[in-house]
Amino acid sequence: MTPPQLRLDPELAAISVMIPEFDLLDDLSEARRLEDELAAQGRNSLEGVAIEDVHLLRRGGGQLRVRSYRPSSIGTLPAILYIHGGAFMLGSVATEDERCEFYARDANCVVFALDYRLAPEHPFPAAFDDCNDVLDWLYREAGSLGIDPRRIAIGGNSAGGALAASTALHARAFDRPPLTHQLLVNPVLDCRSRTPSVTRFTDTPVWTRAHNLLMWERYLGPAASSVDYRASPALADDLTGLPSASFWIAEFDPLRDEDYEYAIRLMGAGVQVDLTQYAGTMHGFDGYRMTGVGRRAMHDQIRVLRRVFQR
Repeated sequence: MTPPQLRLDPELAAISVMIPEFDLLDDLSEARRLEDELAAQGRNSLEGVAIEDVHLLRRGGGQLRVRSYRPSSIGTLPAILYIHGGAFMLGSVATEDERCEFYARDANCVVFALDYRLAPEHPFPAAFDDCNDVLDWLYREAGSLGIDPRRIAIGGNSAGGALAASTALHARAFDRPPLTHQLLVNPVLDCRSRTPSVTRFTDTPVWTRAHNLLMWERYLGPAASSVDYRASPALADDLTGLPSASFWIAEFDPLRDEDYEYAIRLMGAGVQVDLTQYAGTMHGFDGYRMTGVGRRAMHDQIRVLRRVFQR
């Protein structure tokens, strides 16, 4: 039941009472099955986008699946590496299929998504390493992939936003063209979980303080005592020289205030920042594209991608 003090958007309020509760503590296999089922039910393939899966060799061995979404345009295109959410424990390359297709078709770019390793079976830094391996591959194979290495962005939602921001921080030191943008959608950023919104939102739809604390415990695992920016971007001391960033923030989200704090620090470091908070929304709202505010957020994200790729 939605707490009465939360003035949710009417469409989201109607949906919130039907959102299933994911068991992140005891039965992750069931939670993963349910999320895959929900993603498949909401799948609406778009015409004009070609989808292809490739498998890369993961550092340390094993296969890493990457899915590309390519519009029908001819020639060298910009690209975005988009990283799915799911509390570092749920989701797959298919979780954001529809979003990635929209980005590819309407922002006229090639989108790459990956099946990074999930916690708690694979705690930090497994997912971080996977994201960096894929970004390295994009730069190394840009010519054969038909993408412009001077116009590669990175993005992600929720836990994927943490991985996108930390990968951008790590990429800053590499001898290659800089990333052109960070698209951060309701991003997880701070393992300290100390902001007013984390403290206040204990019974919000989709995501709560308890979820947040459990997520970090499961993701960090043995590294909890020595965590750094690679897991929690807010721990970075220096934010200078990072690519421009856009933040897409929900009003009633425990993550809200850590997103504002990080955005303000980026601006203080001279990084160009776009920030939009959507009234009456909860965590993950832009995934509900049957609602007006969900569609608006998607259109806004595409508008920003088109702009940064035209620089």
